[in-house]
Amino acid sequence: MSHESELLHDLQVHQLELEMQNEELQSARRESEQALRRYTELFDFAPIGYLSIRADHVIASVNHLGAELLGSARALLQGRRIEQLVAPEHHIALRNLLVSAEISPGRKSGELELFRNGTRFPARVSAAVMGHSDPQILLAFEDISERRQREQKLQSTEQALREADRRKDEFLAVLSHELRNPLAPIRQGVFLLARAAANSEVAQRAQLIVERQVSHLTRLVDELLDVARIARGKVHLQLHPVELGSVLRQSMDDHRPSFDAAGIELVSHIASEPCCVRADSVRMTQILSNVLSNALKFTPRGGHVEVALEQTSDACTLSVSDTGVGVSPEMLERIFEPFAQAPQTLDRAGGGLGLGLAMVKGLVELQGGQVSLHSRGIGHGMRVVITLPRCAAPDREEGTSPAPAPRRARRVLVIEDNLDAAEMLQISLRMSGHEVRSAQDGPTGLELATDFSPDVVICDIGLPGMDGYAVARAFRSRRSLEHVLLVALSGYAQPEDLRRAREAGFDQHLAKPASLDMIEHLLA
Repeated sequence: MSHESELLHDLQVHQLELEMQNEELQSARRESEQALRRYTELFDFAPIGYLSIRADHVIASVNHLGAELLGSARALLQGRRIEQLVAPEHHIALRNLLVSAEISPGRKSGELELFRNGTRFPARVSAAVMGHSDPQILLAFEDISERRQREQKLQSTEQALREADRRKDEFLAVLSHELRNPLAPIRQGVFLLARAAANSEVAQRAQLIVERQVSHLTRLVDELLDVARIARGKVHLQLHPVELGSVLRQSMDDHRPSFDAAGIELVSHIASEPCCVRADSVRMTQILSNVLSNALKFTPRGGHVEVALEQTSDACTLSVSDTGVGVSPEMLERIFEPFAQAPQTLDRAGGGLGLGLAMVKGLVELQGGQVSLHSRGIGHGMRVVITLPRCAAPDREEGTSPAPAPRRARRVLVIEDNLDAAEMLQISLRMSGHEVRSAQDGPTGLELATDFSPDVVICDIGLPGMDGYAVARAFRSRRSLEHVLLVALSGYAQPEDLRRAREAGFDQHLAKPASLDMIEHLLA
C-alpha cells in the first residue's frame, strides 16, 4: 500500500473515531439536558416549597409552591436576601440553621416564622448544601399553620379535660362534705331519741333536727337528679297559667322565718296587678325557693335582700338583689355551669353543691324564660333577674275544693328487700291504725297476698330475682288480687321509670324517700 493510501486510511479511522466521540458527546449532552429538565421539573413542581441560596444569602431560585407560600412572584423573590422573608426575632435561628448546614453534612431542620403578604405564618424549614465548586444551600419549607392549630386545639382539649377532672374531684369532695354534714346530726338525733323520754323536750328537739336534716339530704339528691334530667332533656313540665305574684309571696312567707333568724331584712316590691305566666307551678316554686335560699346563704347578718316583680305588656320580670359576698367577673362568666361555686372558706359555711343556679337556668329556659346574673364584684352583692313571657289570666271557676277523704284503716302489704326500710314503714303504718304484713321478695309477697287479701300493696321495684314490674304483672293476672291498689316504691323516678311502672300495672309511683304524709294520702 502506498504512502498516500495509508494516510487516507488513517484519516478515515480518525474521522470515524471523531464521529463516534461526537455521538457520545451528543448522547451525554442529551442525557444531561434530560437530567436537568427532570431536576427542574422536580424542583419547580415539587409539593413542598424550595429556595436555593448563594453563599451571600441571596435567593438564586425559588419553585412554584415556594413562591405561592411566600405570596410573591418568582422573579420578585430572586435576588432578595433570605433574611427579608424571615421574622426579625427568628434571624438568629435562621443563621444558626444555615451555618449548621454549611459546616456539617446532612439536612438540618427547625421552625421559623416567614412573611406572606405582610403577615406571618409558621414554617418547618430544612437546609442542605448542594454542589462543590459553587455550593448553594437548598431550603425546603412548608406551612405548618394547620398543624399548629391542631396542636393548640388538642392542648385546649387536654386542658379542658384536666379542668373537668379537677372540677369532678372538687365536686366529689364537696358532695362528701355536704352529705356528711346532715348525717352527723341525724345520728346524734337518733342517739337522743333512743335515750330521751317520749314527748320530752329533748325528744321533740331531736325529732325536729332529724326531720330538718333528712329534708336537706332529700333536697341535695333532688338537685343532682334535676340537673341530670335537664341535661338529658328528660324534664316533663305541666304548663298552665300561673299568677307569679302569688307564688312569689308564698315563697317569701315560707322563707321569712329563716331570714329573720339570720338577721337579714327581706323586703318586696310586688305590683298588685296579676302577672300571669305559662309555667309549671311546682317548678316555679322550686326556682324561687332556690334563688331566695341562695341570697340567704351568701348574705351576712345585718344584710338586705330585696325582691321585686315588674311587668310589661309581654313579660314578667322577677329580680332578687342581695347585699351579700358578690361574685368576681371571671366567676360570673361560668356560675351557671353545674358544680360551679364561688370560693368558700374551709368550713364551707355557704354549703351546697353548686347546682342550684344551673338548675334554675335550665328550668326557666324550659318554660320559655331567661335568667341573668349581675354583680359589681366581690363584696358588692348579686342580683338575679328572671324574665318570663306573660300569658292571659285564666277564667276563675266558682266552686269549692272537694273535702279530703276520711282516713280509714287499710290492709297493707309491704314488699321490700331492705329489712330496715320495711320495718320502719311497717311500724309507721301500724301506728296510723293500719294492718300491715311484709315480705322480702316477690314470690313470698304473692303467696302472702293470697291469704292476707290486702287493700294496698307497696312494692319496691329493685327486688332480687323477681323485680317489682314482674310482681305487678303477677298481681294483675290473678282475679282474686286484681282489685288491689298497687303502689311502686323506687329510687328510680325518671319519666321512663314511671311509664314502665304504669305499663306493668302499678296505680301509683312514689320516689324514695317517700314521705309518710304522701303514703297516708294514697291510703285514704
